[in-house]
Amino acid sequence: MRLRRLRFFRSLQWRLVIIFILIAFVLMATAAVSLNLFIESFYYGTFKQGIEGGFERGFLNPGEDPTDEEIQRIIDHYSDKTNAMLDFYLNDHKTYTILDGRTNEVLYTDEKLLSQDPYSLSMEIQKSKNYLTALAGEIGDRSSLIESANREYFDYAKPIENTNLIFYFRYDREEWAGLIEEFNKIIQLSFIIAIILSILFGYVLSKTITVPIVNLMHKARKIASGDFGKVLEVKSNDEIGKLTKAFNFMARELKKNLNEVSREKNKVETILNYMTDGIIAFNLKGEVIHINPVSKMMLGIKECKMNFNEFSKKYNLGVSIEEISYLETYKTKEVNTTIGDRYVKAYFALFTDKDKKTEGIIAVFHDITEQEKLEEMRREFVANVSHELRTPLTSIKSYSETLIEGALEDRETAKKFLGVINSEADRMTRLVKDLLQLSRLDNNQMKWNIKRFSLDELVRECMQKLEISANEKKQILECFTIGEIQDVKADKDRIEQVLLNILSNAIKYTPKEGNISVYVEKMYSSVYVKVKDSGIGIPKEDRVRIFERFYRTDKARSREMGGTGLGLAIAKEIIEAHNGEISVTSEIGKGTEVTIKLPVHSDV
Repeated sequence: MRLRRLRFFRSLQWRLVIIFILIAFVLMATAAVSLNLFIESFYYGTFKQGIEGGFERGFLNPGEDPTDEEIQRIIDHYSDKTNAMLDFYLNDHKTYTILDGRTNEVLYTDEKLLSQDPYSLSMEIQKSKNYLTALAGEIGDRSSLIESANREYFDYAKPIENTNLIFYFRYDREEWAGLIEEFNKIIQLSFIIAIILSILFGYVLSKTITVPIVNLMHKARKIASGDFGKVLEVKSNDEIGKLTKAFNFMARELKKNLNEVSREKNKVETILNYMTDGIIAFNLKGEVIHINPVSKMMLGIKECKMNFNEFSKKYNLGVSIEEISYLETYKTKEVNTTIGDRYVKAYFALFTDKDKKTEGIIAVFHDITEQEKLEEMRREFVANVSHELRTPLTSIKSYSETLIEGALEDRETAKKFLGVINSEADRMTRLVKDLLQLSRLDNNQMKWNIKRFSLDELVRECMQKLEISANEKKQILECFTIGEIQDVKADKDRIEQVLLNILSNAIKYTPKEGNISVYVEKMYSSVYVKVKDSGIGIPKEDRVRIFERFYRTDKARSREMGGTGLGLAIAKEIIEAHNGEISVTSEIGKGTEVTIKLPVHSDV
């Protein structure tokens, strides 16, 4: 029973009744306050008008420079209460006092205040804001009630020009208090009647509103449980009827949309289940929300109950949900790893809602075992060829030098041909050296001389070495250091090799009078080196392959400039061996930017 009462008081019907009661209360309270203020304003206006009229009608004007006799004549004239009553329309509720504005001495007061000590009366009057205004030479006529010694009254003070006299008047609230009390009794009775009518009309009106809403509520619960069958009857054309029509329309559209969503869901699940790539979706908490059968097969599991960070650690992915979720550079990321005897390339990307707010992370696992096997075979081939070609190339080099130095019948032609042989031998020698270095990197045979050094200083040393090449093309070569750069631990010679390769490429592929800017900066726990040029740029379709071995965007031009096509591949291998990253962004005709990222270790 008690619960029913609580539900009733919480219902819309009861709230509507409360609103009617509150409206009635506000209206009656407003009427009561307004009526009280109107009566007080009316009586004060009459009081003020009588006083001001008295000064205009019968007041004895003392002139510009009155004598003491003329001032005394004014005091004597208004010391007669009859004269004051006739001039200012005073009565038993209206009193007046004459004061000396210099000394605040009471010169005269009417009979009602004779029982009060003149000094106490003067001190009480001095608390009046109107009297203080009169002391400043202005009329004090603020219409605010004053409470003093269980007495409420209006007051009025006027200074007499060219004299020190101040006339101070009071008007007791007793004169109209009875009238206000009678009005308030009438208002109270009206309020009780209004409350009763508000309850009756509020209840009747609320029933007409709440009954259709209750029906809508029951229908909404059925829809929530999947019952879209019954259509609500529209009984009127008012707002409630329109709401019912809109609800029926919403139910039809919702049923239609749910069917469409269900079809799309089944379609997506079918696609994911029969994909050859593994798909795992994580929410922002790192929990698995979807995993397809191929992922389970790749990972060799039946269920995935790990969170994202545990999953990343177990399969050596080297990423965390915090990095992918909050760092812009990790909006998409690729990671190569091994799972059992499989080589897998993992792609990580964020998925968002319609407001572009991140909802979670999609991990796609692509089996690249066959590609890796082919790549390994290619690496072995390069290593074998390099070793086989090194000795004959050395012989060609030595013989060509001997022939160039010797005397032949057609010396000019012989020198020309032998010069070509010598040049090709040099290029092939460089190629063999690069191939050997790649082979050592691929097979982890590179001997690293790890030590601590200043990356900022190394960058500037490399720029000095290439300054002559840049000056020949009248290029502007600049270096900017942003913030305090910490030292790094790495193989200084190999990092120098990478920097020289990137800077020389920038000089080669930047036209005369171009700009090459190098930025060295620290961000989070890494040091960045950015080489930005205003060169010819790299086509979009070539950017993804720029680090592949032997890949050239312009093969003929690259060979003319002496490139082997292995420089960036070697650079990538060296940087990644130092747990760093290297990336390229470019735009045709606007230049290229190469970014190198190296970690700063805690012991640095």
